[in-house]
Order: sequence, then structure tokens, then C-alpha cells
Amino acid sequence: MADRKKKRAYLDDFEKDLNGNYQYRGAHYHYKGTKSRGRALAGLWVLCGGGAALVVAAGLVPGATAYAPVWLLLPYMAGLLAAGYAVYLLVRLTAGGEPLRAYIHEQTVLKLPGSCTLAAVLAGITAAAQLVQLAVSRQNLPARILFILLQAAAAGAFAMENHQFKALKYEKQE
Repeated sequence: MADRKKKRAYLDDFEKDLNGNYQYRGAHYHYKGTKSRGRALAGLWVLCGGGAALVVAAGLVPGATAYAPVWLLLPYMAGLLAAGYAVYLLVRLTAGGEPLRAYIHEQTVLKLPGSCTLAAVLAGITAAAQLVQLAVSRQNLPARILFILLQAAAAGAFAMENHQFKALKYEKQE
């Protein structure tokens, strides 16, 4: 019960107004980066969306994952989930607007770098696993090489997004 109250503590920041509607009265975070917020988010969308698209495209390469062992498919599936979660967090950050509510800041800005790092690491592990599988079996050589290149590019895109995301600065204002 205590965990549930702590998990939903941000609801305490909402109060009813005279009309019976709930109004947010909590803290806000204002974007204070060197680039405009729109340009910064556009860059993040190119890298995050591109990375996620590359992960999906790698899975669509015919024959690259056919009859693949579990140690190749598990990091790919986990990377696909991590990429999807990173896109979800970026959607929430973009939809949060300016100024950003404190609970949305906690749920997006603080979690997105870790999610991007996880997606980059898993894409790199998947590319390395496919490389090992390529050394073991030379079947479907072009498809496997394309898969490796797409996963490596996705890992690079998520790593660049993580680096670019660290340049975003938010300042808390009560």
C-alpha cells in the first residue's frame, strides 16, 4: 500500500478549482538549452526514431534471423523492446510541452538516457551475436551482413541520441 501511494504521489499536485475541474499546482521544469526546444526535440526524434526504425528493419531482413539460436534472438527482442520504450518516452516528453510538469520530467527526462543506453548496448550485442553466428554458419551471407550493419547503425544512433540528450537542460521552477 505504501508503494502505491509513493508511486502515485504526483496526484497530490492536482487540486479542484471552482468549476470542479482538476488543475495542476505542482512544480514545472523549463527548458534552458542552447538550441531551441523544437530543434533539440527534432534532433532527438531523428536519432531515436531512426534507431528504432533500424532495429525494426534489421528484423525484417529476409533470412537474417531465420533458424537463429536463442542467444541471437533474445538480445534482438530485448533491444526491440528498449527501442520501443525509448520512442514512448520521447513521445511523452514531446507531448508534455513547455513548461514540463515535474512528474512528466521524472518519468521522461530522467529515464530516457538509460533507455537509449540500453537500446544501444542491446543493438551492439545483437550485431556481435550475428557476427558470431556468421562465423559459425556461412548461410545467407548478404542478409546477415545487412542485419549486422543495421544493428550497428542503430547502436550508433542510440548512442548519439544519448550524447545529444545530455545537452538538454531543464530548470525547476516552483
